[in-house]
Amino acid sequence: MSELAHELADALHSEGEKTLAFFRQLTPEQMQTRIYEDGLAWTTHNLLAHFVDVEGSLGRIIRRIAETGEGVPADFDINRWNARHTTEMSEYDDAWLLEEFARRRNANVEWTRGLSDDELERRGRHPALGETEIKHMLKLLYIHLLGHQRDIKRVLALS
Repeated sequence: MSELAHELADALHSEGEKTLAFFRQLTPEQMQTRIYEDGLAWTTHNLLAHFVDVEGSLGRIIRRIAETGEGVPADFDINRWNARHTTEMSEYDDAWLLEEFARRRNANVEWTRGLSDDELERRGRHPALGETEIKHMLKLLYIHLLGHQRDIKRVLALS
């Protein structure tokens, strides 16, 4: 078993728990607050939907890279993907999204725990990072969400 895989899994788990706690403390009004004004103009609720989609879609991409070495195509349009899939996921209510995020994150944590050092070094094309190793993709899985949470805190004036 890989020590790095366990470290990554532990980080995914703890950051996932923090993400769930963060969203659970928000009011319904805060969940409907617009966080981004440009581009997709997402609310806090839309960002939670984005988190759920990312947890599933990137989890599948990373697994495929581990198995086949194939990531997303070179012409993959991440903005088009996010617009479509976040909009679809946003149709669910906050409670369902929180439960689904927890389920998907736990699946990613458990899968990550079983990776070998060789698997962590496998390379493939990530939608945002481009060609990189699985270990970096797994780190971005939680770092990406931290950036969005920082933006939510800033707009909602939370500490």
